[in-house]
Formats: sequence, structure tokens, C-alpha cells
Amino acid sequence: MTLTLPTRRDHLIGALLCLLTIGLLVTTSSEVGVPRDESFYFFAGDKAGDWVLGIFDAKVPSFSRAEIEKGFGYNHEHPVLMKTLFGLSHRILHDRLGWVDSHILAYRMPSIVMAGLATWLTYLLGAMIAGAGVGIVAGLAFLFMPRVFFHSHFACFDGPVTFMWVLIVYTWLRALRSRRWAVVSGVALGVGLATKLNTFFVPFLLLFVTLFDLWSFKRRTGAWKAEGEARGPVTFALWTAASMIVLGTAVFFAHWPWLWFDTWKRLQEYVAFHSHHVNYPVAYLGTLWYDPPFPVHFPFVMSLTTLPVATIVLSLIGLGGLWMAGWRKVNEKQDSPPVEVAYLANLAVPFLIIAMPMTPIFGGIKHWMTAMPFLAVAAGLGTERVLRGMLGGTSPRTWAVSSVGALMLVPAAQATLRNAGYGEAYYNELVGGAPGAAELDLPRNFWGYATQGALPALNAQAENNALAFWHDATKGSFDAYKQDGLLRKDIRYTGDWTAAYSNWGVYHDQRDKFWEEIDLWRAYGTDFPVDGVFYEGVQLVGLYHRPGAPKAPAPLAPKNSAPTQPAAEGEQAQPGEGGAQP
Repeated sequence: MTLTLPTRRDHLIGALLCLLTIGLLVTTSSEVGVPRDESFYFFAGDKAGDWVLGIFDAKVPSFSRAEIEKGFGYNHEHPVLMKTLFGLSHRILHDRLGWVDSHILAYRMPSIVMAGLATWLTYLLGAMIAGAGVGIVAGLAFLFMPRVFFHSHFACFDGPVTFMWVLIVYTWLRALRSRRWAVVSGVALGVGLATKLNTFFVPFLLLFVTLFDLWSFKRRTGAWKAEGEARGPVTFALWTAASMIVLGTAVFFAHWPWLWFDTWKRLQEYVAFHSHHVNYPVAYLGTLWYDPPFPVHFPFVMSLTTLPVATIVLSLIGLGGLWMAGWRKVNEKQDSPPVEVAYLANLAVPFLIIAMPMTPIFGGIKHWMTAMPFLAVAAGLGTERVLRGMLGGTSPRTWAVSSVGALMLVPAAQATLRNAGYGEAYYNELVGGAPGAAELDLPRNFWGYATQGALPALNAQAENNALAFWHDATKGSFDAYKQDGLLRKDIRYTGDWTAAYSNWGVYHDQRDKFWEEIDLWRAYGTDFPVDGVFYEGVQLVGLYHRPGAPKAPAPLAPKNSAPTQPAAEGEQAQPGEGGAQP
């Protein structure tokens, strides 16, 4: 396979796929609840966004240590690029311009736009190695992955870092034979590092592919350098390496004001947080996993059971063709960059990182979403390979590849759009859907996203000024629902560990949280929910109602006391979340 430069037509098709992705995500955002992580990033985003807007106010000493602490001290375990964009989007699109009515959607718009751009780049990755037909199938296969589509809504980091990973690889591919793109690749790495730690692994992965490229050149020509004044892969590799080291590091530090003070100490704190990350319990194949070593097969089994079957089949066929093309290129000493090795490596490494026994496995597929664009490209290649076989080796036309691929992905599209609000509960036909996953004890719930499904019943049935125990969801989520008119204003939040003081309990069905449901049973004197949220007949949320009056709420903690709300993914808690509310 050769690497061809994208044309204007390619960018037009990519842009259309991008707009399709954005449109579908915006349309379905109202179906997707607010998980714990997202509520923390709403709060952090407003702080970071306000700091940026303060730069334009002469009265605000934005670059003082006090203002920087105010803007970025909260939730400093992650870089601030996305949090800043979440906050700016909310402050500008909702608060100032009024273009987006929903607070939640306004926060989510940066992630949604990046998901669209990721689809664009996925198309380009396919088109560059096998033509527009393969690119179109790749873009559609990526768009219509139910769990990827679900996570692409959130004002979190998993969708954006998927785009950033692909952006770094795309610019690196262009930099293989271009010094200008070598400079761009350094900036892309810096922006990726400013998004999430995942991208730290990309330059090491690309270093491996670069060394393979240099070895192939030496094997083919007998020399490391090109003859005369020609530029060989060594020249471009050095330019790219220098750009990534210098520009990548500079962009990372420049984007994060919190690192400008006590730099070394804070950098150590940032690295330590992720290198010693807390483990959260995960129910998987009959075992509740608390501590390492975790099962090596977890990311592979979860992917085989949560990706659409057509995508799995096509991608496996495409991976076979990709491997064979790379092997043939090495044996025949072909004069072209090792794009097959690059694609295979970027597909494999995210899986392998999670497969390591000491890597925490909470969160499911979102933690190796960065591999999915490359898996989607393999699905496009698989479609082309199937058609080529049917045509006796003749190359199929673009319209034929894209049409057949789109037809085969219709069930994937239906599953994606039908399950937009409950993508974390989606399982494919290989395990019998959600009921089969429940039998196998596979995870279907994660940090309170399904709460939104219980809101209509709670709004309809709750008495005036009802006190609600909001299991596995934060006060920030509760407030976001109220701001968007999804929850009645008079319903009150009692906080964590406060079932005894509530009249209503919203419990998310998770094996590791079962003792919290028992607390509800004891407090309410009943073990039978009055309503619930069900997905394919499997309960995700149980809505409980106390037959009698609750105990008097505990007094509020002083305003200056430390927050007590447990935080998502080890984050700092959101102020004011501890204790029962009056």
C-alpha cells in the first residue's frame, strides 16, 4: 500500500462526515445523562473559562499566582485545554450569545466538534492508503460504534484524546517526507499532551515505526542517508523528533498556567497521580475486580462483545490484508513508508496498554478508544478486500466499496442511534445483547450516567420538596439537570450516604454498589422499587420510594469546610457536595 496525499475531494468528503457526526451527537445529546466525571469538569471548566475571559479585563490580574490558583487549582490532575474549552463554550455559547439553550450541551460542544474532526481524519487515514471508498467506510464504521458514539458526547477527555491521537499520527504520516509537516507534528503532540496523558505514549510508538522505516531504507539502499543532496528518512525523522521534543514540550507547559509555579513539584504530582492511579471495582465475567493483577483479556473481550458484529468481521478481514501488505512490502524491499506498520501499531498499542495486568480497567472501552479509528480503517480495508475477492482480483470502484460498506453497517447505525443514551449498556449479538451480558456479569453501568432515564418518573411521582438520595451521581449532575429543566426545581439532593434522610432513592444497578441498595432497603423498609430504567429488559436504575416520612436531615457543614463528596477517577471533589441538603 502506498501513501497518497489527500485531495480537495477527500477533504470535502471528510468535512461532510464531520458535519454528520456533529449533527447526530448534538441531536442525541439530550438523551445522554451526566456522569460523575462530567459534572466535575463542568465546574472546573467554568473556573478555567473565567480565567481566560479575565485576561480581557484590565481590572483582573490574570497572571498573578492567586488568579491562576483560582482558575486552575481545582482538578489539577489533568491538563486544562479541554476544561478551558468546556468553560468557554458554556460562557460564550450559552451565557453570552444564547446560541445553545442547554447548559449541558454548551459544555459538551468542544468534545462533539472534536468527535466530528476525528471522523474526518479517520476518513483521511483510509483514503490515503486505499482510496475514498475505504475512507468512507472507515468514517462510517468509526461513527457507528455505539460505545464510542456514547462517550463522544461528554465534556470529558476520552473523545477529544481520540481525535488528538489520530491528529498526531496523521501529521506524523505527512511528516515522513515533509519538513513542514514535521513542525506541525510537534505542535500536534503538544496539543495532544494538553488534552490527556494517553498521548504521552504516541511518540514512543512512532519512534518504533520510524526506526523500522530507517531499517527498511538501509536494507533497501545499503546506506542510512540518501545519495547526493536528496533528503532521506533520516532527515525527516530528525526534524520530526526535534519538533516533537521542543514544540511538543513548549505547547504543553505554555497551555497550563498551574505549572508555572512550583513547576517541578507540580509536574511530579501530575505524573504520580497517573502512575499510581486508584483502582475502581469492575464486575467482569463473574469476578469483582478490585486490585491488580487484572485479566489480560479484558480489553479484547470487551471489544469483541461491544463492537457491532459487522465492524468486527470487516476489521478482522482488513487486518489480515494490512498484515499481508506490510509483510510483502518488507520482503520485496518496496520504496515506500511503512504505513502498514504505523496503522497496526496504533491499533494494537492502546489495547496492549490496558491489557497490562497492573493497568486499572475501570471505565471500559473509553480507555482504549484511541485504537478505534484504526480499527475502523481496517473495516474499510476489509470491505474493499471482500469486493476484490468477489470480482476476481479486480479493484472495485469507489461507489461500490462505499455502498456495500454502508449497507453492511446499517445494523451498526441503528444500534448506535437507538442506544445513544445508554451506550455503556450496549452489547452485541455475540453475547445476546444486554440480557446475555447480564448473565455473564459484564459491566453495564458506570458512574451515574443512566440517572436521566429516571427523571420523568421522579418528576411525576415525587411529592413537593421531596428529598432524593442520588446514588452514584454528584450534586453537580443534579444541578445540571435542574438548570436544563429536566428535574423539578423543588426536589432536593440529600448527598452521599444519606438514604436514611431521603424519601426517594435513585439507585444504579452495579454489583460493587449493592450494599448501597441494601442501605435503601433498610432505610425504606422495602426492597421493591416503584419504577426504574430498563435497557433491553435489564435494569439499569431502580427508583425507590419510602412509604413513610424520612428522618430529619443532618445539618449542613460549614461553608468553609472541606468537601466530602468522593470524586470520579480520583478527582478532587466538587465544593459543597458533602452532607444532606436542607
